[in-house]
Amino acid sequence: MSLNQLYSKKVLDHFFHPRNMGEMKNPDGVATVGNKICGDVMRMYLKIGKKKGEEYIDDAKFQTLGCLPFKEEVVLGKGSWEKIGEISPKIEVLNCVGEETPIVKTFKREYNGPLLKIIPFVSPFNSFSVTPEHPVLCVKRDRVKGARKSSPKCDWLQVRDEEDLLSATPEYIKAKELQEGDYLVFSYNRKVIDNQIISLKMMRLLGYYLAEGYITAGSVVNFAFNKNEREKIKEVKALAFELTGKRMSERIRGSVSEIRFCSKKWADFFCSLAGRLARHKNLSLRILLLPFKKQWEMIKTYILGDGDFYRRRPKAPKTFRIITASRSLAIQIQEILCRGGIFAPIREIFKTNCVIEGRKLKDSTQYLIRFQLKRKHKFFHKGDGYFLIPIRKIKARNFKGFVYNFQVGFEPNSYLVRGFAVHNCGAAIATSSMATEMIKGKPLAEAGKLTNKAVMEALGGLPKNKIHCSVLAEEAVKKAIEDYKSKRKAQSSKRKTTA
Repeated sequence: MSLNQLYSKKVLDHFFHPRNMGEMKNPDGVATVGNKICGDVMRMYLKIGKKKGEEYIDDAKFQTLGCLPFKEEVVLGKGSWEKIGEISPKIEVLNCVGEETPIVKTFKREYNGPLLKIIPFVSPFNSFSVTPEHPVLCVKRDRVKGARKSSPKCDWLQVRDEEDLLSATPEYIKAKELQEGDYLVFSYNRKVIDNQIISLKMMRLLGYYLAEGYITAGSVVNFAFNKNEREKIKEVKALAFELTGKRMSERIRGSVSEIRFCSKKWADFFCSLAGRLARHKNLSLRILLLPFKKQWEMIKTYILGDGDFYRRRPKAPKTFRIITASRSLAIQIQEILCRGGIFAPIREIFKTNCVIEGRKLKDSTQYLIRFQLKRKHKFFHKGDGYFLIPIRKIKARNFKGFVYNFQVGFEPNSYLVRGFAVHNCGAAIATSSMATEMIKGKPLAEAGKLTNKAVMEALGGLPKNKIHCSVLAEEAVKKAIEDYKSKRKAQSSKRKTTA
């Protein structure tokens, strides 16, 4: 259902053209209110004047709080990450339940204050930064039964019973209220679209292409292996002949065996599915949405080409590793594995002094993806369509500049920042905008009687699941008035004490 179907014309008018939005300098009264279930947060500012001895609302402004810095990355529906400062309306992002939802309006404001960097325990690569008021979807550790210290050397916690954790309902918490050990909600694209043309064998060949393949002269499909990797070379030759009808030639140079066949059609096909060069390998949506059974065939041969496995101890589970020069591909492999119930941390590595065949390579950044199929110790937990991942550390720094947010078109009002679910601006904008219009110029006593029902009527109604936004607007006005009265009372008491 679209925004036009959900909301009245007045709601849409106040949403797309909000009145009195922004921060007020030196307000007489200010209040911040929020709803942990839906994530909506708003701040109300009031300036109080006097006419004929009666106090009235001279000015009112509001802010919907919680934003991200320009370079923070949002997960798009097409399987990539995009800087929030470069996102525009109509682009589709993923929400907290792994569904695509369009952006309908973007917001930008100046900000001077703390910025919080939230670092997950198992994959610091997925760390993200938000303003302290931004609602983040999580499960608070202290609300889970059986939370305990795992050892005196660790400041993170485990739970005695995984079911206690997974039965807890995630809620939106302001970033400044998060603590180390709280569980973040990590989501991913859950849509599945099969493609009969792309078979299991094609996916095996594609896995080898991701690891060892490249295109030359626009029409030559190449694979490079160590000359002693005869089983892999044999399989690639057999797969290529069965799928394309092309026999591959082989050339050995030093310790490297290059196998290839010439076909503009198939060169274009591989490029369309996975890109051309190692640093720019990037899977198409056709591959990203396939059933995991097919995707797993690709992962297995990718590991044979650009990965390995090891055991920390003789009886320990296997730890699989994949390394790639493509940042985009690392992100996509992480999402694919999530679709199969496997969370794979990513580690960024800067490689120097690498030598192949006596030739020194340029220093480069590479991405290491690690995962286990069976785990003895669980540092993260698989829920129904999401993972719960503990916070390792929260770092604060001062920030001055523009911060960004946006409104999505559908419920639930959320999006993913590097995989983690956060809230967007929400319908609180329209209710706040209308509330400020209704109280400006009104006597203080009359403004204090504002009701959510009056706000809804002025907007022409709200859907049932958005009534709470009008309640927040009412609470914000009343609490801002209370704040003003409290300050005035404190000042009066101070003057009496001084006198």
